[in-house]
Order: sequence, then structure tokens, then C-alpha cells
Amino acid sequence: MASYTPKNILITGAAGFIASHVANRLIRSYPDYKIVVLDKLDYCSNLKNLFPSRSSANFKFVKGDIASADLVNYLLITESIDTIMHFAAQTHVDNSFGNSFEFTKNNIYGTHVLLEACKVTGQIRRFIHVSTDEVYGETDEDAVVGNHEASQLLPTNPYSATKAGAEMLVMAYGRSYGLPVITTRGNNVYGPNQFPEKLIPKFILLAMRGKPLPIHGDGSNVRSYLYCEDVAEAFEVILHRGEVGHVYNIGTKKERRVIDVAKDICKLFNMDPEKSIQFVENRPFNDQRYFLDDQKLKNLGWSERTVWEEGLKKTMEWYINNPEWWGDVTGALLPHPRMLMMPGGIERQLDESEKYDSGSSEFKENSHETKMVAPSPKSTDTPNKSPFKFLIYGKTGWIGGLLGKLCEKQGIPFEYGRGRLEDRSSLLSDIHAIKPTHVFNAAGVTGRPNVDWCESHKAETIRANVAGTLTLADVCRENGLLMMNFATGCIFEYNASHPEGSGVGFKEEDTPNFTGSFYSKTKAMVNFLISSGSSFIISPSINLHDMFTHCSILSRSRSF
Repeated sequence: MASYTPKNILITGAAGFIASHVANRLIRSYPDYKIVVLDKLDYCSNLKNLFPSRSSANFKFVKGDIASADLVNYLLITESIDTIMHFAAQTHVDNSFGNSFEFTKNNIYGTHVLLEACKVTGQIRRFIHVSTDEVYGETDEDAVVGNHEASQLLPTNPYSATKAGAEMLVMAYGRSYGLPVITTRGNNVYGPNQFPEKLIPKFILLAMRGKPLPIHGDGSNVRSYLYCEDVAEAFEVILHRGEVGHVYNIGTKKERRVIDVAKDICKLFNMDPEKSIQFVENRPFNDQRYFLDDQKLKNLGWSERTVWEEGLKKTMEWYINNPEWWGDVTGALLPHPRMLMMPGGIERQLDESEKYDSGSSEFKENSHETKMVAPSPKSTDTPNKSPFKFLIYGKTGWIGGLLGKLCEKQGIPFEYGRGRLEDRSSLLSDIHAIKPTHVFNAAGVTGRPNVDWCESHKAETIRANVAGTLTLADVCRENGLLMMNFATGCIFEYNASHPEGSGVGFKEEDTPNFTGSFYSKTKAMVNFLISSGSSFIISPSINLHDMFTHCSILSRSRSF
């Protein structure tokens, strides 16, 4: 059996539960491996999960979204990534019924961006995609053999459907482009650090507070549970011994009814199950049973080590010793905590121990800056009130996200615009509601996932990049606002006056000369049309390292 040795690993979603145990294990056990962690720090992620690795020389943390193609490509190239372990995903089934589009965006589109980056860079030797047992759908109650890796995928809820969709993309990129992919499908995992929307930590925290344990339906649903460290070991084995193009189930034959899990937790806390268990309305399509055949993984040398009683006791003791790990999780302890993913729902604030430097492996434990999950303007009674208030368009883009971070670091009030650039009335509504002093436009179409998309979607591209930008510029002109438009350096190409390697660059007043893509044509067009107005155009170089440097300089200045 051939053995694989990685050099530089990118782990997505590693501030989450399972991936943090995998990351910490690899960082500890393989000091020669460089581990780069990419996580957008969603509500169920926590930088404290990575504290065991914070002082390790082979560890680097980057805050960012896998849906940002620019960021992903930048990391793959600059960090010389040869291996990706893709854990990042929205995973809570209840939430998927409340906001299924968010699951599609994260689980399918995010995976697609990663795969495309791997195809473009051509340097990935392993892409390990982490899926779930739920893609198989419900297992027959009387089945004595679990689903094997070649079983049909029959997902029954939005979460598992998006995971199955992501798997199809992974398989297609493996077959069409020769990407060296491996897929895993795992049973339920439990243990320390898990966000308490999941069954076991929820029951433990409720028991700690003397509250009843809510069970969906009659509690007869059967699940299989693996302890987190056993699962981390499984990924270590798959990383080194897994065969490209194969799927591996990570499972256990030891099944438990949900009501029995509740009773075991009641026993640990000396609670009367008859008084402490509360039956609530079942969730939609609550599959009765998931059962896996894990022989293929066992053939690689892995086996489950932690018995249920030992793992559950360790988990209980960890939550007792770390009651405030997740802060206020009252909303997650509800029987159906669907609001965590819905607009206006509960969003966890990052506490002081979760401060970070984006792109750095250093954690700031004594910082006095405030990092908000959702940016909001500073209070009017702040002692040193800023004279600025910025309105930023392009919240989901890479540059727009960086602008928000810079504002936070400098204490400048800002809000992201909600209106669409081509909708004049919605832009006016933003300006009247927010009353900004400056407007930053980092919105537009760059391609999904790259500029090739623009060639077959010309109407959408010109609507956003030309009509939308001009509309915003005109609205700003009418309201006496300075608009800073983030354009692109992709409107120039080398010529006789600017030969490659000469160091002679194009100037701001030079006429665009590159028309090799429709994307560049639209950016050149709007550059020409807008340059005679009152807007200030910033044209970042195509070199992403220079863009990072430029933003770093801005962050050190006192104003833009």
C-alpha cells in the first residue's frame, strides 16, 4: 500500500469542531508539515479550539471564506499548498430547513471554488473532501449490513442534499481534470469543543443547568457516535494511506437510540430520566437510522478506540470545566434552534480570547479591539467620535471584506450597502438611511468562479460592472458624496512602450489597451466613462501580494 507524505496542508473550517481536532493532531504529530488554517469564524467556529497549536512553528491561521476565489488562489500559490482537507461547511440539519440557500452557498459553491482553484493552480496532490453519512439517506431498520461506499446517494434534507451535490462536483473534477480526490462519509462525532446545537453537548449543557432534555419525536431514532479523537486518527490514516479516487466511510457498528443517549447523560448527572426528558415536536424528515459499513477504512489500519462510556464521561468533564467556552448559547439550547442561521437571529460575539491577526498564526489575547460578527457603526457616545462614516458595497467579496476589517481596526463607523448597484432607488434608500460621508464600491462581477464565466454571461456582467457602477456614481454625485471605485489592473497589457520585465508601468491616465476578455472590456469601459466625473478610481494591480500590501498600508494610516 503506497504511503503519501504531504508538505503544505490547507485545512478549511479548522476552527470548527471536527477539523480543529484533526488540525491540532497533525500539527502536534508532524512538525515538518506546514498547516495553514482557513476559517471565516462562523457562529459555530471558535479560535479557542486551536489554542493547543497557537505557539507551533508549523501553524498559520487565516480568516477568510472559501467562497472567495481570489483568496483561495492566493493561499494555494503563496503557501505552496499541495494538500487540501476540506471540512468547512454548514452542518446543522435544523438550520438547513430555516435557510437552505446558505447551505447551498457554503457547501456547494464553496466546494466548487476550491476545486476550480485546484484545477487552475495544478499543484494539488491530495484533495480530501469531508462529507457525511446522511448523503445515503435513511437505512432500513432491519438492515444488518451498513451502507458501503458504492451505495446510492438518497439525501432527505437540504443539508445532506448540499453535501451530496458537493460530492458530485468533487467526483466530476476527479474524473474530468484528474484532480487527486478522496471523499469521506462519517457517522456522528462527539467530544470536547463541539458547538451545543448538536445533541450531546446540548444535553450536557442543559443538564448542567438543571433544564429538561428535549427529544425530537419519540426518541427512537438510531444514531452511531464516534469520539472526536478517534475520528481525527481516521483522517490521519486517510491522509497518509487513502487511495486517490476512493470514498471511505468513517463509522462504528455501535448504535444508540436518541432516548438512550439522553438517559446515559441523565445517569452521569444523577438526574431522573422520567422527570428530565421532554418530548417535543419532531423535525421534518427525521431519518430513523444511519448505518455504515466501515470495513474499507479498517483495511487501512484504523479502528475505533474509545468506548462510549469513556468518551461520554470525558466530554461531560470538559464542558463542566469549560462552561463559558462558547459564551451565551441560550438560543442553541432551544429544541429547534433554527434562528441561528436566519436574518436577525442570534449571532455569537467573539470574546477577547478569540482575537486574531488575519493571515497570522498569532492570537491576540489582550487586545482591546472589538471584533463584531456583524459590523455595526460605533455608538454616538464614543469619546473620540470619528468624523467619517463609510458605506461599502461588495460585502461578500474579498476586497469589500478587507475594507470592513480596516474600518474595524481604525474605529471608523461603516455599514455595508444592501441595495443592488443597478437599482437606483435601493441605492438612494441606503444613502438616506445610513447617511455616509464616503462611499466605497468594491462590488461587481469578476466571474463565478473566474472571468471565463463573463464570456457567456455578458448581460449580467455589463449590468453590474458598467450600468451598476455608473448608477452608483451618479447617485453619489447627486448627494455630494465622494465615491471610491475599486477597479482593476486587468485593463492593460504589455506593449512596445511597456515591455515585460522593463519595470515601466502604466499610469493612471493611460488608455486601457487590453481587450482579451469581456470582463476587462467592461472594466475599461466604466474606467473611461467614470474618469471624467467626481469619483476617485483605485486600480489595484493584478498581483494579489501587492493588493495585500496596499491594504496593509491603508490599515496603518489614520484615514483613507
